[in-house]
Amino acid sequence: MDGSSLIAPRAPGALLGAACLAAVLACVWPAAAGQRAAAPSSSGNPFEDRIVPLRIGDRLSSTEFRDQAGRPFRFEQLRGNVVLVAFIYTRCTDACPLITQKIGRLRAELGTGSYRYVEATIDPAHDTVDALARYARKYGASGSGWSLITGSEAALSSLWRSAGVAVIDDGRGELIHNDRLLLVAADGTLADVIDAAGWSQSAVAAGMKHLAGKAANPLARANLALTKAVAALCGSSYQTAAGVIDVVMALLVAGLGVAAFYWLGRRLFAQGA
Repeated sequence: MDGSSLIAPRAPGALLGAACLAAVLACVWPAAAGQRAAAPSSSGNPFEDRIVPLRIGDRLSSTEFRDQAGRPFRFEQLRGNVVLVAFIYTRCTDACPLITQKIGRLRAELGTGSYRYVEATIDPAHDTVDALARYARKYGASGSGWSLITGSEAALSSLWRSAGVAVIDDGRGELIHNDRLLLVAADGTLADVIDAAGWSQSAVAAGMKHLAGKAANPLARANLALTKAVAALCGSSYQTAAGVIDVVMALLVAGLGVAAFYWLGRRLFAQGA
């Protein structure tokens, strides 16, 4: 699903409100019928309990990392900017390059300003500074304000686990992980968490503009919030939630069209009589 699929059709507030209610009912009804979504399985790792999950309003790790140029990196140095944080590894050949390229398009859309972008590796054993530099050149992650960071296994594991990113080595050189974005406000506190598998470039751009105190597309922001709410309620991914919303919106638009046609037909019939 591309970024445009998360942007709701232009509709009055009443229609958007009806879409919210209908989307919620679309999730509640299967749940009531016993069609429960599968919950993420626990890794069973006892060390997971030692990591305190990040919550909205928390600050990210104060540990020192290294960026793709070998320079020291701390999240504190980005204060005063709205920051997007993603999690990737350089040996990945599918989802991670797509995330990086999507961040590039997001960066182009937002343009210059108080925005910063960070991609943290989930594979510090292989992702050295040189590996990150090669990956950055290959996928166009260049320019000021875009950092790819590595560091010790302990520091990075703490970062991604606190962010709710689970990483499993499949034993064949690939890492299985859930995709997640963090949006950090200018004061350095966590402002939002977005599952990357279905994030919309325009919606995330609107969210970042809003955090920066700039005018943002209200429909894009409302759609992202609605998608998150439906995903949380249904226990499904953003892509599934976005699909539910798209179907509901299409049905509502079609229903309004039928209602308008019926009303016009009655008016014409009354005038003819």
